[in-house]
Amino acid sequence: MTHAKLARLLAAALLASALAGCSTLASLAGGPRPQAPRWQTLALAAADNANGNSALAVDVVLVKDKSVLDTLAAMPAARYFAARADLQRTFPEALTVLAIEITPGQVIQLEPKRFGAERAWAALAFANYAAPGEHRARLLLDRGGYVLQLNAQGFVASDIQPGAAH
Repeated sequence: MTHAKLARLLAAALLASALAGCSTLASLAGGPRPQAPRWQTLALAAADNANGNSALAVDVVLVKDKSVLDTLAAMPAARYFAARADLQRTFPEALTVLAIEITPGQVIQLEPKRFGAERAWAALAFANYAAPGEHRARLLLDRGGYVLQLNAQGFVASDIQPGAAH
């Protein structure tokens, strides 16, 4: 092997090892990227006694910055709602917030166009209950949709499977 071929081979090996720990290689290999939610529906259903018979603020947050995601994913809803305005001012390009207010007994179905064009790393739902608790759920972007069942003191996010009866 000639000296020039050995130098090119060594340079290629060094470049490959440098890229191995880099997100550039993941992108080139089809690794994780922000994506638009594939939800065909996102419905909220509040029980008659939801939140102690009081209106309830629910935010669906599309997180477009990975560094913000870790912070939000660990944040309980009460802290999120207390910091929401500041988060939106500080990270205007990192978050898209779909703010909904629902009353006990109400059912709301959001149109896919409300969130379909956004590209995000993840989606989180926060419900501002008067009762203590996390009141947060992660909504996977590759599901057919979700129903958020808002109960007296907490909520459950159930994904809708493609082809399931509606």
